[in-house]
Amino acid sequence: MLCDHQPNKYNTMRIGVFLLLCGFCANCLATNSGSVKQCQQAITSRPHAEALELCLSLLENPTDKNIQTNTQLWLEIADLYSQQGLYADTNYYLAKVKQSDWYLSNTIIQYRWNRLVGHKFLHQTNYEQAKSYLEQGYKIAQHEGDTEWLAKSSNDLGLIHFKLLDYKNALLYYKESLKYKEQIGNLYYIGTTLNNLGLLNKDLGNIEQAIEYYEQALDTFLNYTRTDNFDVRVFSNISHLYEDLAVIYALNGNNDKQSQYINKIIETFSTKLSTNEKVRALKNLALVHIKQEQSSDARQFINESRKFAGLNSNYLDEIAYIDAYISYLEGDLEQALQQTNKALSHSQSANKPQVLSDIHQLFYTIYEQQGQYQQAFKHLNQHYQYKEQELQAQYQTDLQLINQQIAKERLERQLISEQLTREKQDNKIRSLSNIILGSLIILLALSFLLIFLIYRKRKDKQALLASIKSHKEKLLLLESEATSDKDIQRDNQNCSDEDFRQSLVELLVETVNLWEKVTQSDRIELAEKSRIWRVSIDEGRLRTRSLDKYLNIQKIPQNPRWRNVVKTSHYVLAECHLSQADRALLEDKLEQVMSLIKARSMETT
Repeated sequence: MLCDHQPNKYNTMRIGVFLLLCGFCANCLATNSGSVKQCQQAITSRPHAEALELCLSLLENPTDKNIQTNTQLWLEIADLYSQQGLYADTNYYLAKVKQSDWYLSNTIIQYRWNRLVGHKFLHQTNYEQAKSYLEQGYKIAQHEGDTEWLAKSSNDLGLIHFKLLDYKNALLYYKESLKYKEQIGNLYYIGTTLNNLGLLNKDLGNIEQAIEYYEQALDTFLNYTRTDNFDVRVFSNISHLYEDLAVIYALNGNNDKQSQYINKIIETFSTKLSTNEKVRALKNLALVHIKQEQSSDARQFINESRKFAGLNSNYLDEIAYIDAYISYLEGDLEQALQQTNKALSHSQSANKPQVLSDIHQLFYTIYEQQGQYQQAFKHLNQHYQYKEQELQAQYQTDLQLINQQIAKERLERQLISEQLTREKQDNKIRSLSNIILGSLIILLALSFLLIFLIYRKRKDKQALLASIKSHKEKLLLLESEATSDKDIQRDNQNCSDEDFRQSLVELLVETVNLWEKVTQSDRIELAEKSRIWRVSIDEGRLRTRSLDKYLNIQKIPQNPRWRNVVKTSHYVLAECHLSQADRALLEDKLEQVMSLIKARSMETT
């Protein structure tokens, strides 16, 4: 079953704060960091062990270390550990993601985290807990209205309902997932859901329908491998399909097809990406052979499967059952009973009704041959109980109708797609002349707009230069009049009254405000770039003490250096792209100050 990125100290601090604020946007994962991209590329192009090694090294020595990068790397590493059955490591990294501030502020991280936790519980056969997290992921996908998320999450819910033997809802969710995936057009996604539909129909006993879905899934995956930059994990899906097709054709009595796919499994065995997948492949090969009562071939494959399984495999119950069945075929009934009891113990803890049904049927067969009819009857009753449980789940609704609806909707979408393709071709031919004509009209309009913008820009520039020239002439005139220290002292004395000082404060406040508004920087950067005001360092922080005094009427000197204020205003007018209203406002205040300066200068003479 398949489940579906050398500045000075003050500037450095300001950049850090800006990036931190940007990082806490709700959905700021439009582009992944370099480290995350390297990790994700390794996952889609290398075996799991190699990808994990690379992602861990990127986490230890990142080129772009920040909370977003670390959180995304933790997610990818948790996913890799989960796929390899290393759940202690999986839990560790999932916990780090959950505690991250980035988790609280980012919907994408929340969606992926819920899916990963759900898949972890799914692999551990804890289906109720898995369902809770996967449903939360589905709710996030619905809230965001993301088609790709909805495609993945509906497939997740189809899978979990299948595991819970709720075949009706499993089919409905698979149907929904297939609809979204065909809208997206991703062959890998489509093949995944087709494969799941094949497995579901196999469990329902719809062998012909299962074969049809399996073959469609295989064709889809093989077509996907012919695309550019495909995800190499598709080879694992293909090998799974070979196993499922070998089993389904064995059940259908088609020995030629069965042999064909057994050979495919053996040919592609080297592409298995995890130990668990090797166990599954070998176990399925053994199962095919016991269905044909070929005990020696079955024992060869099940012995190999047991080597990879270890003590924590999800397939221990099926391995023990196959062992027992092989012993039964070989006539060793005592050994068969021991192994069947072992299979029963594993299967009860794993809660697999289908396997339990097969185990009790084998018990019945063995005890009947030994003449222990009371024990045989007891296990026959157990076999029927589990079989009835399966059948109740299978036929709680008209599942065949849902299957027909899925097939019908797929056919309708294919017909619509073909019709749209033909219409596009007709429209393309019909619209060539319109495109050319439209292009000419747009070109003419753009040319006119460009000429107008150039004219407007020149006119604005001329007005700006005239304004700056006027203010500079006034400033030079005033500076020429103050030629001696005595004149400067007298000028300052005349210009030190309260109204004049208030006008200077208002002018500089407006100048600084416009600078901060337009440049998104502060008065320190204004002082540094204009070279008019002194910047000092106090207790490790940059300060503009002299400029700050001129921003407060209570602190401005009695004999203010009004030329610094005027020069600052001129600097902002010359360097900043101000709006017409802002420029008019600043020029008006500057004109008021210049008038006061000129009036007091004339009184002095």
